[in-house]
Amino acid sequence: MKKNSKFKSKRPSAEIRFGIQDLRFKRLKKAGRTGGFTLLEIMIALAIIGITVTVILNSVNYHADILYENTLTTQMYQLAKEKMAGLEDDPVNSKGKFESTPGFTFENTAVGMEDTDIIQLKTVVKGQGKEVVLKQLIIK
Repeated sequence: MKKNSKFKSKRPSAEIRFGIQDLRFKRLKKAGRTGGFTLLEIMIALAIIGITVTVILNSVNYHADILYENTLTTQMYQLAKEKMAGLEDDPVNSKGKFESTPGFTFENTAVGMEDTDIIQLKTVVKGQGKEVVLKQLIIK
């Protein structure tokens, strides 16, 4: 069986048949240049990658600082709660440093209210440029 076609190719084409359709793929002519990247394309890609990495590193450092500040504040609140519990048992004014966590100091004060049986307890924990204050009222 002979095929009649207006377009004749010098090179053979690959034929794939899918049911009713007949698809033919022909080799495309190469453009004037061969494959690869130019120096300008590589420099643009490196600039984009550099800017992206810089933004990501700044974001990670910023969030690490926030995490450190939150951890420090939580630790100071826990220390203040421990001192407040001791102050409830024995309401006496005192000052000192924490042995378990160097760099933190505390100050406990117990002030009696006039004409009542109520005592105001106050614990202040200082350290690392921060200060945490807890106050509580108890009955004698």
